[in-house]
Amino acid sequence: MIVMPHPDDECFGCASTIARYGAEGATVSLITMTRGGAGLWNGREAGDLRRLTDVRELELSDAAAELGVHFLEVFDYPDGALERVEEVEAVRERFLGDIVRCLRSHRPQVVVTFGPEGAYGHPDHKVVSRMTVQACTLSGDPAAYELEALALGIAPWSPSKLYFQTANTMTVESLKLPPQPPVTTRISIKGFEEAKLRAFAHHRTQTQEWEPLRKFVAGQGDTEVFSLVGAGGNLAEDDLFAGVET
Repeated sequence: MIVMPHPDDECFGCASTIARYGAEGATVSLITMTRGGAGLWNGREAGDLRRLTDVRELELSDAAAELGVHFLEVFDYPDGALERVEEVEAVRERFLGDIVRCLRSHRPQVVVTFGPEGAYGHPDHKVVSRMTVQACTLSGDPAAYELEALALGIAPWSPSKLYFQTANTMTVESLKLPPQPPVTTRISIKGFEEAKLRAFAHHRTQTQEWEPLRKFVAGQGDTEVFSLVGAGGNLAEDDLFAGVET
């Protein structure tokens, strides 16, 4: 399961990994917490009266299909204002509960989200990182969201592993990123390098991100990197499912 704040976030740090594992038979779920209403709309045609959020959700659906995502869930929390979600207890509980419900419903063995630095410091990315970490703990607690679980007929579920997306030194330097989580896991995406470009091509309203994505792809080469939450400093994996019992 991939938990992201915005449409198109799935295309940067882990898109080729999604495509690879999907091709290998893994069931991949993508959870996106906003519909991208605060983004730009490049190339909007005169007379197009659709809402940006509606267009971006369609783009996300196409991008997810391109990557082989099996289940897509999109929520409508305020793009660009997720910090405010944390400030209102009732909304924060609902936000956490939505992620918990997804975890219990889809029962992923592995979860991937942003690191606490939010990749390049984006506040929404940081919030989703914090909330996903908390949700992964709460989802296995029978007392958490107990009434909702009973109503929906879903049982507690604890993912085996939680990863943060991270970046290698070349990418950090070329994009001037803040310090990233330590790399514990290097996933070969050989043969899937172009998957993220094909997926991002569906996000036609967001062409201003094309050049940053090209730089990101160039820095990654044929490997995407992750940081296993709670791992020791000497861990070196080449598979997100290493050690997971099937």
